[in-house]
Amino acid sequence: MSAQTRLAVLVADYKDALAAGDLDLQLEIKLTAYDHDRANVDSPRAMDALRFIDRGSQAAHAQAA
Repeated sequence: MSAQTRLAVLVADYKDALAAGDLDLQLEIKLTAYDHDRANVDSPRAMDALRFIDRGSQAAHAQAA
């Protein structure tokens, strides 16, 4: 599986875990993203993609409140 495909799968799984409120799975995906970043230093950063998703969900919650 290419690094970009792996990143796309991590992002999709993280969005699902976030929507479900599954904190254990969110942590597992973040740790996997961290390992991915360490192993693939020349590919797009997985943790950056997950942080971007986190910022978007935080903004949505702030607007709803």
